Amino acid sequence: MLKKFIIKCIAFALILGIIFVPFAVIIDPFNVFHVSAPRNNGVEPNKNYMKMHNVLTHPDKYDSFLFGSSRVGFIDVEKMNDGVYYDMMYSEGTPAEHLENLEDMISRGIIPKNVTMGLDDISYFVDPGFHVNQLYRLPFPWRGTLSDKTGFYLKYFDLITLSQSIEVMREHEEKDYDPDYQMRLLETGTENLDIPPAFDYEGAKAWWSDYYYPREQALDEIRQIVELCDEYDINLRVFTNPVHALTYAKDIDNGYLVFLEELAEVTPYWNFSGFNDVTLDYSNYYETSHYCPAVGDMMIDVIYNGKTDDRLLEEGFGVYVTPDNVSELIETLEGQAINYDLPVNTYSDTINRTEEE
Repeated sequence: MLKKFIIKCIAFALILGIIFVPFAVIIDPFNVFHVSAPRNNGVEPNKNYMKMHNVLTHPDKYDSFLFGSSRVGFIDVEKMNDGVYYDMMYSEGTPAEHLENLEDMISRGIIPKNVTMGLDDISYFVDPGFHVNQLYRLPFPWRGTLSDKTGFYLKYFDLITLSQSIEVMREHEEKDYDPDYQMRLLETGTENLDIPPAFDYEGAKAWWSDYYYPREQALDEIRQIVELCDEYDINLRVFTNPVHALTYAKDIDNGYLVFLEELAEVTPYWNFSGFNDVTLDYSNYYETSHYCPAVGDMMIDVIYNGKTDDRLLEEGFGVYVTPDNVSELIETLEGQAINYDLPVNTYSDTINRTEEE
């Protein structure tokens, strides 16, 4: 009886492997198995894996990289004038993941000339540990063992996730067809910069997830990036994303200004955060998370071309922040909050969140 049972189990496993494995590879909603020819299927692909694969298989193609969350996806890297840039942005990209990506590149002999990194509330509030259970954000263990790498791919054979993804793919409409999707991912790494912003004012609210929580570790991870760039003589630039005003209001209530103040002790940076003529103009945003390419152009002008606007500088937009002037910036940003009668550092959505919420 035991022998027959074992034979049936083996036969079932073989049948499952012959039918299910090719099915999962062909469907491949997250583009893990189509990494060299990604398809726009309506499912968020694992851009962390895809972009690292692209860079590591073309080690001489780029000499500079832009790191950040998906928000930096709308910055035109071809306008950055001191290198051949690739936009390494991916959904909820965190400093810990940027550090790992850089270490992986360097371990393969890819030493960038320039690294530009955009930071924001996601950098401070998101624990990268959450991403190990999210297939569109799961980092690949490039320096891991064969077992580690096999484990990564096996996660993409989950039947429940596949069935849910198929539903999303079926609902993906023809109007969403993007003929340049593959080229952008593999050439510049940016999002579609030709899509005009069409902000939906009705029901607009802060971009916030219930797992956001202040992480002091983020500052140490950024410090390690600074040290790594110093060690390999990589020109590092750091800036803060101009977070939409509604989202920024929730950020500063939960310690974001603490992050900005302490960041200056880790590295100088260009600040674009605050309530200013850019972040208060909703036409500059797709929603309360992502700014449009025109804003990216303004940031490039400040960082790469030294072009600033006096009024915006007074509001903190484009200020180059160091330990010497960070107190002035924080005073400006706190004054803005007072002007709008908004709370700062009450941590009402994180540390002091009530059980009822």
